[in-house]
Amino acid sequence: MSLNLNDLIDIIEYGAYAQPIVNYILLDCTDKTIEYYLLCLKNIWKFNYREAYKYAELTTTTTTTILKALATLEKISILFNNQKIKKANEELERIKNEIPHLNKKSRKIIIPTIRYIESRFYKFITDSGCRYWSKEYEKSDAQKSLLKYSVARKKIKKENYNKAYELFIEGYFLARKFPHPTMICAGLNSASWWIRYENKKKALIVVNLLEYYIGYYFENLSKIYNWLDTIFEVRRINNDPGISEVCNIVNGLKEFFNEINIDKKFNRSFYSEEFKRETKKIFKENIVKFKNQKETKIPELFFATYTALIEKPYFTKSRILRLIFEGDKDKIIKYFSRDYEKMYFFNLMLSEFNVKEAEKRLMNPVDFEEIKSGVSPFFIARKNLITELFKNVKNFKEFVIHYFELNDEEMKIFDAFLRSAVRYDIKWPITPYPKGKIKNFSIKYGLGQKRVALGYYSFEDNERAFLDSIIEKFLSV
Repeated sequence: MSLNLNDLIDIIEYGAYAQPIVNYILLDCTDKTIEYYLLCLKNIWKFNYREAYKYAELTTTTTTTILKALATLEKISILFNNQKIKKANEELERIKNEIPHLNKKSRKIIIPTIRYIESRFYKFITDSGCRYWSKEYEKSDAQKSLLKYSVARKKIKKENYNKAYELFIEGYFLARKFPHPTMICAGLNSASWWIRYENKKKALIVVNLLEYYIGYYFENLSKIYNWLDTIFEVRRINNDPGISEVCNIVNGLKEFFNEINIDKKFNRSFYSEEFKRETKKIFKENIVKFKNQKETKIPELFFATYTALIEKPYFTKSRILRLIFEGDKDKIIKYFSRDYEKMYFFNLMLSEFNVKEAEKRLMNPVDFEEIKSGVSPFFIARKNLITELFKNVKNFKEFVIHYFELNDEEMKIFDAFLRSAVRYDIKWPITPYPKGKIKNFSIKYGLGQKRVALGYYSFEDNERAFLDSIIEKFLSV
């Protein structure tokens, strides 16, 4: 597969979010230098910096100026992080000298990244002078967001937390416009962490959005643990009952990503007395909403909610599935009123999170009432991904029956596959296509070939082989 360098720049601006496209390109990449650079990125996303540096070195042997500069930037960050200060400064000086030879499109990603490196490692940089040649780079919303965050960090050093907050929020809106998931969450995380010293209620507004976007965009605990820690601390100082759900998320994900040593503060009972009271109150409110719900949407709401949860609830499958597909609302309400776990599940089925309404509160929190959903935005986001995927679904009942025949390990990877099919669906420079069984799967259930391909290629080779075996079960009659 040949790849235009301008397309490559557009792809790499997304960082780790571009993993499905990168995996797809690597299947048939005809340019060895591009292959080396993409392998460098993949190893950085896996925190395998030794391998990443090796591939960055191989990439810098190219005669293509932009690829050499991009690889050098990765080397610089790795060198600074590993306290190789002298060598990092030498590489930094070298790339600055290359700026006049870069085209405008290349500068828009190179220059802001240099400025970000300078702000992050300012204590170790011997010469931070750099002529920026033009402002063409500022046309990228992702890069403008990065620059906002760099300026915000300077305000933090001066303990001007309110100004830093404003800059982080401005950067967040730019990152969301792009959209760049890591930078979206990084901006919200920093804004909430630092403003909590000045206004803990404002911090709580921000973490609601942060929790939603974590659920929407991310699976791996190692990538989101620090953000969840921020959410915990902000909810704690606000005595917010949602702290129970943060603990549930962390401990649930810990089962799948056990390389993270979680803080003992997360060892809390999910169903605290305060949480039970809130759950019961929201349940009564949702009964009214449920009675106005279209019967045809109930099975999809149930399925999307079930897949959203990390630890699956203990429901008698045959009993609950019959109940859901029959659609008798009174019987369903009675069933879910039996204990707090079922009431919580029912609440999640009916809960929504309005991003635009939440955003209005970011800059003017005093003008709006506090948002109270009663259910974690993290799980609402995961539920929304599945409801979006099934807008034009075919053979839904057959799909659900096959799903409940999967074991726990199969469900885990299949849930992530379904969510990834939607979360990665943006306008990429190239369009991935599914082949073979994956293509047949997308056609049979009306899930969209591009989406299914993105979900599929978001996994590595061995995981895709496992997913192949799961897909086969959905193709059986």
